[in-house]
Amino acid sequence: FTNSEIYCKGPLLDAAQNAFIFNDSKSFVDMKLKYPPEVVLSAFRQLNLTYNGNIPAQVVTKFVFKNFENPGSEFENWLPEDWTESPRFLAKIADENLRSWASDLNQLWKVLGRKMVNDVFTNSSQYSIIPVKNPVIVPGGRFREFYYWDSYWVVRGLILSEMHSTVKGMLQNFLQIVEDFGFVPNGGRIYYTRRSQPPFLIAMVKDYFESTGDIGFLKLALPTLEKEYKFWVSHRSIQVNGYTLNYYGSEVNQPRPESYREDKNAIKNLNPDDARTLMGHLTSACESGWDFSSRWAGTEYSEKTNVLQQLVTRNVLPVDLNSIMALNERTMAEFYTTIGNLTEADKYLENYSKRVMAIEALMWNENDGSYYDYVLSDNSPNRKYFASNANPLWTKCFPSNIDATERENRIYNYLKKTGVLDYPGGIPTSLSTSGEQWDFPNAWPPLVHMIIEGLASSNSTTLQSEALQQARKWISGNYRAYVKTNFMFEKYDVTVEDGVAGSGGEYDVQVGFGWTNGVVMSLLDRYGDILTGIGCSMTSGKSSK
Repeated sequence: FTNSEIYCKGPLLDAAQNAFIFNDSKSFVDMKLKYPPEVVLSAFRQLNLTYNGNIPAQVVTKFVFKNFENPGSEFENWLPEDWTESPRFLAKIADENLRSWASDLNQLWKVLGRKMVNDVFTNSSQYSIIPVKNPVIVPGGRFREFYYWDSYWVVRGLILSEMHSTVKGMLQNFLQIVEDFGFVPNGGRIYYTRRSQPPFLIAMVKDYFESTGDIGFLKLALPTLEKEYKFWVSHRSIQVNGYTLNYYGSEVNQPRPESYREDKNAIKNLNPDDARTLMGHLTSACESGWDFSSRWAGTEYSEKTNVLQQLVTRNVLPVDLNSIMALNERTMAEFYTTIGNLTEADKYLENYSKRVMAIEALMWNENDGSYYDYVLSDNSPNRKYFASNANPLWTKCFPSNIDATERENRIYNYLKKTGVLDYPGGIPTSLSTSGEQWDFPNAWPPLVHMIIEGLASSNSTTLQSEALQQARKWISGNYRAYVKTNFMFEKYDVTVEDGVAGSGGEYDVQVGFGWTNGVVMSLLDRYGDILTGIGCSMTSGKSSK
């Protein structure tokens, strides 16, 4: 199932993608088979024999439409039963325009909701979708299925919309997937099942538990959360100078089915060994969620050469991944303390303490006042700015023997010194103009949100003031873009004050958009009582030109 000769690899996949049936490689692998896979494969083998392995593109196209249905046929219309017109957080938003906008975002959950048709469960081999019993909220656009780290911000938004049973259902799906696969894959397709994404499941459960007090669910979830945590410990960790830290390390060394032509193009001039190595680094960059960025080229990155040819992702120990793992360890200790299992709680606290020491030893740079990714291939930090450098500001994974507020101030001063807080449209992901989407000039909602929350949760009034300023800027840009286009985008351009969609990378900017909605809702929940006078008026959710 997860190594499908149609959706994951093989001659039919190769022929269909090279026939350019769709502009987006992902469209083909999201199509549903009209007949069992063995029937379709047999028919394709016969076709291949007829044309001596050189089937014309138009014949391949005809074959595909004869044997497959259009993408999206795995879903039926679904209206969340727990959706409510006026969740309480709306009343806290003082500005009428912003309140109307937030109400529109609350409506969007109905648009982004997906429920699988029964046929997915009875004929699962005819779909690339991973069957999950509960409905999900998807990011939007080409992202028709759930995604792992996107879901953290979706869950944050759903909780503010008081959609607790939808959240619980999504968490139950994730827990079942961990039981089935041993970890949470990148997204809800079988072609994603050999790589993960930033591990936010434990944080999702924490937010759900804190908003509901559902201790029965927490007790049931804990053994599976253990498995998810142990996957990262067992399969994605390495020892360096006596310290253990995590890295992104997909073991897939072949082209991604959903970006097949792009990957084939990236390796076309390489020998087989170099091609496999590059594919390993490339799919590992996808596991990071940052696909793609000059960050994964490490310290040797050159703007003169295509980023993808320079990837060394598996050699990079990322600040954010290890910071999130530290948060997971601290949270698991809290969970076990809550249910009275202090033995397990102590184990996780010990793991947390060791990791914080490792982050401090290998990633903190006292001179610069910043954390940096550690690059194994040259045993040194990558001293370039990336938004991920500030992730410990959000997780607060500081050693117990340092002054946390002083450390937060050092990180803030670093951000100020780099100039990244001064852009009119948000906080840039990097300062490299590589043409890739996780580089300048793009700002991504989850990264902006973690920096703002990190500043806001400091005891320093200076940092709290900066958080408000950055939140105002982000809300204003997102709002103005919505008024102009009626869309929420997955990323934005930091150089433009009025809110313009980001660009670059493998596909066109997508709209929807799950995590963007969740971030805006979270910021309006935090600051809605003081954010006023932003933007122009809206009429019933439609843009007023």
